Amino acid sequence: MLIYAAIGAFGLVVLLSMLVFGDIFGDHDVDHGGLDHGGPDAGGPSVLSVRVMAAFLTAFGVGGVVARYYSLSHPAASGIGVVSGVAMAAIVYQFAKILYSQQASSEVRMHGLVGATAEVSVAIPEGGVGQVSLSAGGERSEHIARSADGRPLGRGTTVVITGLGAQAVVVKPVDAVSTGGT
Repeated sequence: MLIYAAIGAFGLVVLLSMLVFGDIFGDHDVDHGGLDHGGPDAGGPSVLSVRVMAAFLTAFGVGGVVARYYSLSHPAASGIGVVSGVAMAAIVYQFAKILYSQQASSEVRMHGLVGATAEVSVAIPEGGVGQVSLSAGGERSEHIARSADGRPLGRGTTVVITGLGAQAVVVKPVDAVSTGGT
């Protein structure tokens, strides 16, 4: 019974420390070896997050303690622990999915800028970089910009973002895009 209590206590300590120090440590994924398991990059929480695994350990320990209290064998207690751990981890995961789906982001995605109209806010010299300003996602944003053909673009010129460079957006004047010019 002591081993199940220790496992459950460890999981509970991890959950409580995440509650108290969550802003410092956050909820991180365990290295998954390339498995597709959700996660922030995939658009949702991860089944391999510390929070979900700690919930599993806590429920596994509690299930094992209860089973041993009723004098069940270790294999039976482990089985009950696994079932209760999986059930609790699934509940925590589903709750995290609900919370994650409620989040909103004002982050402007760079690939979504291609085709957007902007205004040159810092002149772009010949072969150099300047800056463009645009409204995207309801927010005004500034981006380092380079002329697509290397020609200079003056401040106030209306441009279209035609691509993304390594460190700057690539732009063309609106009249060059509409007339099919370079």
